[in-house]
Amino acid sequence: MNESIVGVIGATGAAGREAVRALTDPTFFGEPTPVLRLGGRRPDAVQEIADEFGGSVVAVDLEDPAALAEFCAGCTVVLSCAGPSYTIGDRIARAAWAAGADFADVSGYDPVYGQLVALNPEADGRAAVLSAGIYPGLSTLIPRWLVSQGLGDPVGLSAYVGGIEEATVGSAADLVLSIGDGAVWGSSGAGLAAWRDGRRQEHRLRVAEDIEVPFFPDRLTAQPFLSSEAERLAANLGLVELDWYNVFIGDHMRTALNRLRGGSPDDPEALEASARELMRACELDVGGRESYYVMAYWMHGRANGRPTRLTGVLRCDDTFQVTGAVGALAVRALLAGEVPPGVHMAAEALDPADTVTRIRGLPSVLALESIDTTSAADEEVEVGAL
Repeated sequence: MNESIVGVIGATGAAGREAVRALTDPTFFGEPTPVLRLGGRRPDAVQEIADEFGGSVVAVDLEDPAALAEFCAGCTVVLSCAGPSYTIGDRIARAAWAAGADFADVSGYDPVYGQLVALNPEADGRAAVLSAGIYPGLSTLIPRWLVSQGLGDPVGLSAYVGGIEEATVGSAADLVLSIGDGAVWGSSGAGLAAWRDGRRQEHRLRVAEDIEVPFFPDRLTAQPFLSSEAERLAANLGLVELDWYNVFIGDHMRTALNRLRGGSPDDPEALEASARELMRACELDVGGRESYYVMAYWMHGRANGRPTRLTGVLRCDDTFQVTGAVGALAVRALLAGEVPPGVHMAAEALDPADTVTRIRGLPSVLALESIDTTSAADEEVEVGAL
């Protein structure tokens, strides 16, 4: 890895800055850390990141193919922390592959996955790791890790994911565009659906309002949403059932999302206005409180003919730090040759045990644990009865 050059595009954003921090931290990343090339439209802002963490600065405009190609030339891996992912599409990945580099993206949602698969990168020995963030990404890696903690053969999973945190313009814009594309948080799927007996079943669940759920300090609304990410998890693990709930604390964000659903802004000004509406909704829901984000999982399975139960929980106070760190781990896996040619999602490409160990050590991660609850097998987890 000592000769590796990693290009980071979007280094001045909240997730990008944290990715650079993780890439240059030998305690987190391991040694040697890669040489960094930091890119952005405003070299002065990028220079501030370089002054703090090291690395060279290269001006790059994503609308300029020649400048993008020049940035990627000589890189071993290019990491995109830029947004909105829905408008960038596959252009950074194509430039990276053309330069002989592998590619990672802290976003890179379902539409980008389809675009990149169509390019057949295996033919040139190139690889990409997408959705290398907290959600999607770590959200379905943690259940894979839980399976290895003594669950045995997995049977079912209930997940509750959400919290309160102010948004950036880029993350809010991606959310606006994903809603218009029929997705939530970048992963397409179906509201009120659940996984049953090997397939998605529509209208199996209902929205639960003003309920208490363990590990969440506030009463909340749990909105069922079976994403493509969750479906892949269920299929990969052979689950009989999976219930997935996106959690909302307060009403402002949920109301804003419902108002934006069903259409996408048709120009940059409208997109920014919608993004800022979501940012304001997030700010109102936070309401001066400390930010937190929780991913809580209840899994059951069978081992040696007996039922097993495990509870898993991640709690953090900065999702951008976690997202940047997962992006850095995707780079690490690519540099180490652990990812075969092709297009992969981070939850399926990264080693669960190693990822959990490293993420657990982040300053923003307050808890990342597995709890054996087999002895409490008679305590069923039900929405609204927790």
